[in-house]
Amino acid sequence: MDVLRKFADKDHRVLELVYKENYPSVLHYILKNSGDENDAKDIFQEALLATWLNVAEGRFTPQSGSSLGGYIFQIARFKWLDKLKSTSHRSVMRIVSNDIPHTAESDTDMELRHIQEARIAEMEVMYQNLGEKCKAILSRFYYEKKSLTEIGAELDCDPDTLRTLKYRCMMQLRKMADVKKADNLKQNEF
Repeated sequence: MDVLRKFADKDHRVLELVYKENYPSVLHYILKNSGDENDAKDIFQEALLATWLNVAEGRFTPQSGSSLGGYIFQIARFKWLDKLKSTSHRSVMRIVSNDIPHTAESDTDMELRHIQEARIAEMEVMYQNLGEKCKAILSRFYYEKKSLTEIGAELDCDPDTLRTLKYRCMMQLRKMADVKKADNLKQNEF
């Protein structure tokens, strides 16, 4: 917790340590996923800033299995995925000029985006705390968009049983989210 406090207070040594410990994993991830070193630097800076805002405002507190580094990585990963999906990244020609005015994102939009990114990162941590069977079911259903029948064939499970298991997995996630919300409310009381 002392590292978090120093991180929130912008302690230069802690910021430098966090950077040295976490930048290599973000760099490696982005290089392996169609990016270059400049992309990694930009994404890491954005993720570090979002993390700092969330720590300073009390929106991130470590849970079992989570860490500041993991949180930074998850935000960086989501930011990179968003960039890969964006139309500006997919365009063949990039125009870089100092003559073209830059349109800045409003403070409100940026704050909402940071809140959303923090929530997504928290959900990712909760998802990682699920059992392997739950992760297999939910990732196939929600991310791969497979039907319960397809998933049942892959996992050797009938669709009705799978429906029940999927429900139980979602209830586990909701329970973890409720515990996190209650913890945040307790912290805000003081």
